[in-house]
Amino acid sequence: MFARIIVGVLIGLAAGLFLSGKFTFEEKTHQIIKVFIAIVAIAFIASSFMFGAMFGVLAVIEIAGGYFAYTKLAQGRIEKS
Repeated sequence: MFARIIVGVLIGLAAGLFLSGKFTFEEKTHQIIKVFIAIVAIAFIASSFMFGAMFGVLAVIEIAGGYFAYTKLAQGRIEKS
């Protein structure tokens, strides 16, 4: 269970990292990255819902928490530097 929590948070962190605009990609590459992140997040949430609704909701919270952690904490430090 702990491993699933870590994976959910890492998916959110990766989404925050790639969607923040920190990296410069061509528009088509950026669209492909968005689709891959969406596929991974949807697959993780769907597999969590297979164990029950509580685990599915927890998966959504984990991904959102990882994304929030990157956007608020990591970007805040980068901008202050």
